[in-house]
Amino acid sequence: MTTAFLPVGDTEVELLQSTAPDGPIAGFIEKKGEGVQHVAFLVDNIEEALKELEAKGIRLIDKVPRMGAGGKKIAFLHPKDTNGVLVELCQKI
Repeated sequence: MTTAFLPVGDTEVELLQSTAPDGPIAGFIEKKGEGVQHVAFLVDNIEEALKELEAKGIRLIDKVPRMGAGGKKIAFLHPKDTNGVLVELCQKI
C-alpha cells in the first residue's frame, strides 16, 4: 500500500491507497466503501499497552508489535471488542 501522512495540529491523518487488488485496503473498500478504515493512538510503550488491554479482556489482532508505516511499531485491536472500530496502537521508535 501507499501511505501519506498529513499533519493536523498535534495529530496526523494517514491516507492509505491499495497497490494490490487483493490487499487489505482494497478488501476494505470493496466491502465497506471508501471512508475511515481505522483509528490509531500513539502510546509510549506499546508492549505494556498490549499487556494491559489483553488483561482487561480486549482481543488483540497483533499480540506482538510489528513495523508499520512511518517507521513506527504498530499493533491492532480486534474491532469486536472496540465497538466495531479497528483500533491501531503505535509507538515511535
